[in-house]
Amino acid sequence: MKYFTPKSSDAQNIIFANEERQYSFQRLPSKYKNKIRKEVWSLSENNAGINIHLSTNSKILKLEWSVKLDFKMNHMTDTGVKGLDIYECIDNKWCYNSTGLPIGSNNEHLIKFKNTKRKILCIYLPLYDTVTKLNIGIDDSSNLTFLKNKNKPIVFYGTSITQGGCASRPGMAHTNILSRKTNDPIINLGFSGNGHLEESIGRILREINARCFVIDCLPNVNTSQIKSNVIPLVKSIRNIEKGYQCPIIFLEQPIIHDQYIDEDVVYKNRILLQQIKECDKLGLRDIHLIDQNGSLGSDNETTVDGIHYNDIGFLRYANHIYKSLKKII
Repeated sequence: MKYFTPKSSDAQNIIFANEERQYSFQRLPSKYKNKIRKEVWSLSENNAGINIHLSTNSKILKLEWSVKLDFKMNHMTDTGVKGLDIYECIDNKWCYNSTGLPIGSNNEHLIKFKNTKRKILCIYLPLYDTVTKLNIGIDDSSNLTFLKNKNKPIVFYGTSITQGGCASRPGMAHTNILSRKTNDPIINLGFSGNGHLEESIGRILREINARCFVIDCLPNVNTSQIKSNVIPLVKSIRNIEKGYQCPIIFLEQPIIHDQYIDEDVVYKNRILLQQIKECDKLGLRDIHLIDQNGSLGSDNETTVDGIHYNDIGFLRYANHIYKSLKKII
């Protein structure tokens, strides 16, 4: 077999791929390390949303990957935390192929295909760990090409849910589901417990030539933070020097959370709406709100703990967001 080692520039959904990084697939380049809180920086090393698109005619694909943390969580599968997902594009539709199951810091996964027909594949990287090494092996007589989607990205900024907690495997996080539905790159800036509507993140967002920004931070902030942070965040994204860029879309917090946490989610959503109306009064245009109604269904079967979504929850949430995105962009 012969092996290929993809670089940052070969990856999809990665910000400023050609800039310096300690780990090839960390979500932010090193230049931002001292510009954001250390908790956010640490989480930015996780590979949520990053994937590798490739084309190959090999009958065998061997994946070897190592992860930095190799940790476990009591409410999320190891495959979601530190595994790989492989999808194949068949008849212009992304279809699940298999999952690389992690056993520790160093892991392997072997895929066998029926023939040498050229295949287009997508490898989703771990949601809650950092890949420190990734090698892709193919038959000696075959070839491999890395592919890039050059469409403008949709950029998500949010919480542990945005990061992918608690999908059973990487491909089932809602941002990855949406990337397959829209065929657009989707950058995932979900930071577990740290989606605080921060201007420091807004200043990073405004450097991205995006199709739109989707802000889903309400589970990590209280009403006081919503009142104080929403408008400064919008202003930090809307770089006056560059002029108007693209829509900014806020998501309400699903009411189902109200049953499990000590806060009034209905009131939080009302405060968010007030802030968006205030944006309009200030001349900050094209600021949108996606209503939470119907986002998770009504059967309470969409979470692992009342907050974080299982695969059913992520699929429903992705479909809900997709309907509104189509209307806005």
